[in-house]
Amino acid sequence: MGYEISVRELGAVRLAGVLHRGDYRKLGSSFERLRDLLAPGDWAQVRRAAAVGHDNPRRTAEADLRAHACVLVTEAFALRPPFEEIRYPAGRYAVMLLRGPCDQLPEAGRGFIEDWLAVSGEAAAGPAPYEVYLNDPRDTPPAELLTEVRLPLV
Repeated sequence: MGYEISVRELGAVRLAGVLHRGDYRKLGSSFERLRDLLAPGDWAQVRRAAAVGHDNPRRTAEADLRAHACVLVTEAFALRPPFEEIRYPAGRYAVMLLRGPCDQLPEAGRGFIEDWLAVSGEAAAGPAPYEVYLNDPRDTPPAELLTEVRLPLV
């Protein structure tokens, strides 16, 4: 596993997601539900898979954790229940690129958010960071998976 962090300008992002409650490690079941809910015509508006973890597992009981399994979508995507829209504005973001299995995300993310942010001179803008999966774990070996964690900055 390895990761690198950069600060860069990113465009606005629109996510369509389904709510997940409980253990973040079981988010895969919510991604399966999300895939089943996407109609064949929806796929033309889907850009990548993504996720938002709204709560800190160190401070929130596992049963109370909230996350969204998402897809990045264009403005043309027709939002309908049970999809929920989550938007991130254009602006400055700290971006951690993780190379390796997704089960390494919690520790890498902790180092990114807690350690790097504390010494970077940067400040988080408020919304939770979101993850963008740059390749597909169904056809990519775990050691070759690429995930960006994007943290909005002030």
